[in-house]
Amino acid sequence: GRLLPELYRFTVMKTYHMYNADSISAQSKLKEAEKQEEKQIGKSVKQEDRQTPRSPDSTANVRIEEKHVRRSSVKKIEKMKEKRQAKYTENKLKAIKARNEYLLALEATNASVFKYYIHDLSDLIDCCDLGYHASLNRALRTFLSAELNLEQSKHEGLDAIENAVENLDATSDKQRLMEMYNNVFCPPMKFEFQPHMGDMASQLCAQQPVQSELVQRCQQLQSRLSTLKIENEEVKKTMEATLQTIQDIVTVEDFDVSDCFQYSNSMESVKSTVSETFMSKPSIAKRRANQQETEQFYFTVRELCVL
Repeated sequence: GRLLPELYRFTVMKTYHMYNADSISAQSKLKEAEKQEEKQIGKSVKQEDRQTPRSPDSTANVRIEEKHVRRSSVKKIEKMKEKRQAKYTENKLKAIKARNEYLLALEATNASVFKYYIHDLSDLIDCCDLGYHASLNRALRTFLSAELNLEQSKHEGLDAIENAVENLDATSDKQRLMEMYNNVFCPPMKFEFQPHMGDMASQLCAQQPVQSELVQRCQQLQSRLSTLKIENEEVKKTMEATLQTIQDIVTVEDFDVSDCFQYSNSMESVKSTVSETFMSKPSIAKRRANQQETEQFYFTVRELCVL
């Protein structure tokens, strides 16, 4: 999913570079045409100044012919200049639109990358780690309850384990993990605008004739964001309800097995008592029957949210 913004960003950058190069080329050709026009006008003035005296009739004919030639040359140059002016205007407009598209793509890509590293990575870790600390807590408490009833002489070691269990914290463990691998979980540097061939404008151009197009696009994006916000709120509510169900399942306090030792401290007694009481509780059987289905639904909704 992250490759698509990258590919799109480089595509619009190449398009911007291409149109900007065309604009610069058209501008150079326009300046060349303007120079030719100035040169032709100057040449015409010099020729009129250097006219040699002739007979009245021949002089009039020559002047008319020369004026006709000069006017024809000037019109050709003016026509060429007009074409190049139109071409330059067209290419300049394309370059502005392409630059706007490039800047929008940069902003969207940077926002997507920032969201992934600041929000999504943490959520993904929570998703993959869901229930681990609660399950570990329950398992170790079960072990503690059994060992404390079997051998009182193990109190020191068991106290140490109990202390470790009490200090289990999913949030701090996740934070420690992200700090240990800082180079993996920190967002990279933002993509910067790369000016092309002297084009130093790095802001969106909102002047005519692209202003109405940007306004229309802004309205479309706002409408789309409103729709997505409503959809995300519904998905969020469903995900939170499912998450709460799973948390209720994995945090149930069923680790106390002191009832298993009410007759004897022997392991045989423990095995028989566990099979008859602890494992036969209706709530446990019901919870285990629904747990897999609930977890699968949660991961499906979570994957949808991340995408």
